[in-house]
Amino acid sequence: SLSISHVRFPFFVDLSRPEDVLNHTCNFYLNTEDGISVGVWHTLPASQWEKSARRSPEWYRETLGDGTPVIIYLHGNLLSAAGYHVLSLDYRGFGDSTGDPSEAGLTNDALYLYHWVKKHSRGNLICLWGHSLGSGVATNAAISLTHMFLLQHLCSLKSLISPLLILHAEDDNLVPYHMGLEVQLISLQTQRKFNTDAHVDMISYSTSLGFSHSSIYLDPNLPDVVR
Repeated sequence: SLSISHVRFPFFVDLSRPEDVLNHTCNFYLNTEDGISVGVWHTLPASQWEKSARRSPEWYRETLGDGTPVIIYLHGNLLSAAGYHVLSLDYRGFGDSTGDPSEAGLTNDALYLYHWVKKHSRGNLICLWGHSLGSGVATNAAISLTHMFLLQHLCSLKSLISPLLILHAEDDNLVPYHMGLEVQLISLQTQRKFNTDAHVDMISYSTSLGFSHSSIYLDPNLPDVVR
């Protein structure tokens, strides 16, 4: 049988050359464990676009210290236009990354990238952005970074005291909308329990927009929402 994690999307694209399909972007690899190499795409913020022609991965790495916030995107051109560095990670077993996926392994890949960015970004704000499967990975990584236990996704929220932004379409055909509402409720209860001032916000998208599971990025106001 064929594992979908080893199918490369998009088809007929050399994942080591993101510049063929995405401007202001370079590819590099991180060895997150012995024998595990994960591919990462670094998309520059708009402030660096004019300087990026024919630049090396080392130059891209140096720009992480330019004072601009960094988004670790766990499965963006839109976010880079909003003024952020965006580092998009292919988990082990996906894209051109090696190894086989597992919950612990995917979380470890995300944590490795976070610490790598922290080392090179000179104290800039770093945010975890998770979509679909990535929302669980981002939650586990955030829990680990606050020195708490790794738990199941919804259980993890009971100890997550970081700010949280939830974007959910009412017509999501993979993750039911009511689950987004449940995430919001649990997170609000957690903030009250620990008496924190961390914001928990949920933005809902009407069925009439047709965003479903994967098209929230089409919202023209998304850069302002993220800010």
